[in-house]
Amino acid sequence: MRTTSRLAIDADVPASVTRTRVWLALAIASFAVFVVLAVLVAGHVALPFDQSLLDSARTMGGPDSLWRLLSDAANIPLIVIGVGMVLWLLWKGRRREAILVIIVLVAATAGSEAVKQLVGRPRPLGTDPAIPGVVYSFPSGHVLEAGTIFGIIGIMVWRGWWPLAAKSLVAIVFTIFVLLVAVARVALAEHYPSDVLAGLLAGIGDLSIFAAFSQPRPSDRADERGARPETG
Repeated sequence: MRTTSRLAIDADVPASVTRTRVWLALAIASFAVFVVLAVLVAGHVALPFDQSLLDSARTMGGPDSLWRLLSDAANIPLIVIGVGMVLWLLWKGRRREAILVIIVLVAATAGSEAVKQLVGRPRPLGTDPAIPGVVYSFPSGHVLEAGTIFGIIGIMVWRGWWPLAAKSLVAIVFTIFVLLVAVARVALAEHYPSDVLAGLLAGIGDLSIFAAFSQPRPSDRADERGARPETG
């Protein structure tokens, strides 16, 4: 039995390394495009899709109250969800993942605010210097944090023992929600389309970092196999 278990662990190692490399490659690509976009915006380069998509979003219909509800759902509630996720991981004894979640979320929030200050892009409706932390537009912190938090939860669900149909449903619902938040931020004229695009790119990058460094260890897989009842 031990020999069989060792062979299974050894077989998992190359696959785990490959997955880690793929996630890291996706992170590098996402952040690279993000940096290019940031340089263009900081250089006051007019992006051809920004104004046209902003105008379309503003005239696409739907009450502002609906867009505001979606926008607000990606603010304080996400903080509660993020803290709850960390506490749940600690309660389950998954300390390594809990620490990684804290690092990724703090980096996402601090990085977003730092880039805002560096780029200094005014919001479509102008800025209010009396409101610290929300003066600038690039990138969209709402979209970045929503994509990161729900992406992390989605990855943990996907790695669990849920049925494939349930995993797929969670992935679809989370993706739709993040995209709706992105549309809402533009429809409310809080951000340009390139702001939410940057938020999505940074979110994918942060999520990829989490996925790469939270890969289950071979010993974890062995413990999971050992915990499952024997059949046959």
